[in-house]
Amino acid sequence: FPSPVSIEYPLALVVEDNQDMSAFIRSLLEDNYRVQMAPDGEAGIHKALELAPDIIISDVMMPKKDGFELCQTLKQDERTSHIPIILLTAKAGQEHRIEGLEFGADAYLEKPFDRKELEVRLEQLIALRKTLQQRFGRMPYAPAEEGAGHSREAAFLVKLQQHILEKGNEDGFNV
Repeated sequence: FPSPVSIEYPLALVVEDNQDMSAFIRSLLEDNYRVQMAPDGEAGIHKALELAPDIIISDVMMPKKDGFELCQTLKQDERTSHIPIILLTAKAGQEHRIEGLEFGADAYLEKPFDRKELEVRLEQLIALRKTLQQRFGRMPYAPAEEGAGHSREAAFLVKLQQHILEKGNEDGFNV
């Protein structure tokens, strides 16, 4: 088995301002994930852009930028739009859950959350991401049609293909 700091383990970014909750979530994840922490939404956005984690777990109620702002910012950026985000909150109610999902959250769990539910959500979201990566990785190269797809990821692929077609024969062009 690889050690918990091994690159083979998924990288989880935990964005939580409460130190006790932050330590608790870290303790749940540290055996199966490489864990990075951020104390608020603003720092979480910067770390997500810097590290490109495999998954993000964020509190909703935080100083500077809340979890909704973090989610919306990262889901609108083509560098991070593919990263699954789980929002955690003490706010109960269907309207808050819908609000979180409207901001682009992939899952929304109410505090106190069930440890097993968090583990299963993490596993499923990461497995889905790996499946999509493998599917896109096996696709033969073909110029994308203008406007193909509706997701940020599809738009990114179109942009990437166009750039390769335009610059692919230039000296010094590389990955």
